[in-house]
Amino acid sequence: MRTVFVALLGLLAGCASGPRNDQLPLDEHLARLGLRQGEAVQAISRYDIGGWEYLDKRHISVGRAPARRYLVEFTRPCDRLGFSSIIGFSSTVGQLTRMDHITVTDMGDIPQTCQIEGLYRLERVEKKTP
Repeated sequence: MRTVFVALLGLLAGCASGPRNDQLPLDEHLARLGLRQGEAVQAISRYDIGGWEYLDKRHISVGRAPARRYLVEFTRPCDRLGFSSIIGFSSTVGQLTRMDHITVTDMGDIPQTCQIEGLYRLERVEKKTP
């Protein structure tokens, strides 16, 4: 099987979610975005990944449209996520799965590989204001 590495342009997460605070629980991060964690999914089609948003060192959201957003959870903290604007992912079947990983690249640095622990649908809820 062949691994595909796809670069994704980063979105301005700070503008959408307010100041970054890695100490906030995940559900509070999601509530500020008007989202909540939904059911687990086995895979995300690479066509559904048009951008990404930093939530904390163990979570990002990915998606193409507001109705098709997903939560990616990592096995351990992925420290460079908060400072990177470009990520990539491995895929063996054209889908992002728990068997794949996200690669974080910084200008001139060695890439950091972050193993995926879980994938979840994100559901829309009424957005909470701080």
